[in-house]
Amino acid sequence: MDNAGNCNTTASETAALIPSFRGMKSRLRCFAHILNLIAKAVLSLFSKPPRSKRAVKIGPGTGQSRSGSQSSTSEIVIDHGDQLTAEEEELAEINRDDEEGEDNGQDTHDTYIVSNIRDRAKANMEKRGVIVSSGEEKTAQAVLPKVAGLAKKVHDSATLKEKFDNLVDANREFSGHKRALDRRVSTRWNSEFACIEAHFFFRTVIEQLTGTAANKLQSFRLNDRQWFIAQHLCDVLAIFDGPTKLFSKAEVPLIADTIPMLTNVHNALKKVCAAEDVPEIVRIAAHAGELVCEKYSALADECEVYRVAIVMSPDKKLAWFIKHGFSFEEIHEIRNLVIARWEESYKSFRTQHVQPTPSSSCNPVRLLPYCLVIVSRRYNWALAR
Repeated sequence: MDNAGNCNTTASETAALIPSFRGMKSRLRCFAHILNLIAKAVLSLFSKPPRSKRAVKIGPGTGQSRSGSQSSTSEIVIDHGDQLTAEEEELAEINRDDEEGEDNGQDTHDTYIVSNIRDRAKANMEKRGVIVSSGEEKTAQAVLPKVAGLAKKVHDSATLKEKFDNLVDANREFSGHKRALDRRVSTRWNSEFACIEAHFFFRTVIEQLTGTAANKLQSFRLNDRQWFIAQHLCDVLAIFDGPTKLFSKAEVPLIADTIPMLTNVHNALKKVCAAEDVPEIVRIAAHAGELVCEKYSALADECEVYRVAIVMSPDKKLAWFIKHGFSFEEIHEIRNLVIARWEESYKSFRTQHVQPTPSSSCNPVRLLPYCLVIVSRRYNWALAR
């Protein structure tokens, strides 16, 4: 299921209809959507949406209270930012057209979640002494509108497209198959990543195109500081690229890969956040991504399926929790959970439907509790050393 509040209701109601379904303890979350939210939290520092108001209904379980009580659906009005300058309005208008026809309900919901995370990230990093000036923030907020806006402008204008193609043809370094700037899709973070990558790939051509006064593209021209910020932003977005591609293939990812992948993303963002050679605005953006990781890591703890899947995965097992700093008490609890679920779901089934055979005593399923004991003993031994 995705992360909308009505999926929590579905999980709770399904438990009443299907006794073997354990409600929120069996409610899996769409990891691709979580990655999208993390990336959007990062990207939110690099654009300035126009001032407009839009109502969105936020149901229980969308990131407000996790007390377990079912609150009624409420309508929240999102107020986007400050009044834009003429140049900012031009950039916003160009990019606004690309959002038409998208899933505005989902996009508005995501924007509400991300805007709250962004404000928290700025406040948290300010307490750590990481502060950006209003000028630096304004510089960063123009990066994505300029990058995505130029791509749309070139695609939509036959004249500009012809000029762009001629510049590409005249440059020998562009002899490969890539011949066009990538377009932005508002609901897909990786389209913005592709936009930035294409901007760097065609940087020579773009600077020629935007530097010619007759093309009237000066408002889309990145200055040196914006190119610098964009390069670091591109490096951060690359963190999500591999996981997004993996979890976009229905036949590839496993449940056991979800929490480890989220942990890897979280750790990578923490390193960026702590890196003093990275621009402050990018460090704040990385912390915004951190906060989303922490939010959904906590929500994932409600579902026991993730932990059971990790323990049952041959390349992870309880050793994965040991390696990642879980306490002995937590690992002992996970071990007991796996044994309890096995006895509840499979032990009685085998007794009723499988006739004992001389080889049944060697069945790997029956050895699971003993394997867990061995891993726990190895953990104790490691602590003793």
